[in-house]
Amino acid sequence: MNTVLAGIVVFHPDPDQLLRLVARVAPQARALAIVANSPLPPELEAALRRAAGETPLDLLRPAANEGLGAAYNRLLAAAEAAGDAFLFLLDQDSLPAPGAVRALAARHGALSRAGERPAIVAAEPVGPEGRPLGAVPDPDPRWPEAPVRRVGFAFSSGSLLACAAARAVGPFRADFFIDAIDVEWGMRAAHRGYAIFVAPDIPMAHELGRGVIRLPFGLTLTDQPPRRLYTFIRNQLAMLRLPHVPRAHKAKTLLLMPPRIGIYLARNRFSREVRRAVGRGLLDGSRARLGSPERVFRPLP
Repeated sequence: MNTVLAGIVVFHPDPDQLLRLVARVAPQARALAIVANSPLPPELEAALRRAAGETPLDLLRPAANEGLGAAYNRLLAAAEAAGDAFLFLLDQDSLPAPGAVRALAARHGALSRAGERPAIVAAEPVGPEGRPLGAVPDPDPRWPEAPVRRVGFAFSSGSLLACAAARAVGPFRADFFIDAIDVEWGMRAAHRGYAIFVAPDIPMAHELGRGVIRLPFGLTLTDQPPRRLYTFIRNQLAMLRLPHVPRAHKAKTLLLMPPRIGIYLARNRFSREVRRAVGRGLLDGSRARLGSPERVFRPLP
């Protein structure tokens, strides 16, 4: 039986939003596991167990905020220990469509039977207006009844990860902490002969940062706070050193990083915090000095 562990990573979550997510996903999974990167009040824990209903719920409590990569590895270890075939990754700011988990598992099975090696089959992340986040190429015409498109990486939230593939690809980069973790893992999976797919007909509501920065010609950038801007710049530059990252992606990073930095600086009126995020991101990225952003910024409360 292809059992699924649904894993959610939380950090000071909105209680109502988290309860909706648990209630939505619990009926579709063998069990739920929540990595609490910040303390959860006892009353919220009790409400979460009620929302999960008959689905077992396990709360994993790291001693400190370890970031997303380490949390994903904790969840993957829990799925492996239970013998689950899949891990369904979720962030607290996502809400997959009803039936998404089962639909993605069925899509994975169809791809495997067709001779593909899917490491991840992911839901289509959509913004508040229901529009897909990012570019949307046409689905692969070989599967008109169960549409998918092959991508270089998928958003970690909403990804149905095959545990067998994860054993071959290896763990998520805990030292990235946050940002580009899914990008690096997807490229490493492709380097090892696996593929990442997105199902465009299986939507998942998802919030990005503080929204989007709208640019001419319909282009957008995620509006990020300074510490996320720091990890974004740092991790993208660190990926330039990795042999499994395609040259095209490295060239795109080098081409687009300067204008992106300029846009963030201008939008934030060259604030001291943003200038520090950019400067330290460039410096630490060039030196591959990774880990928690709390080395650079004060710890969040």
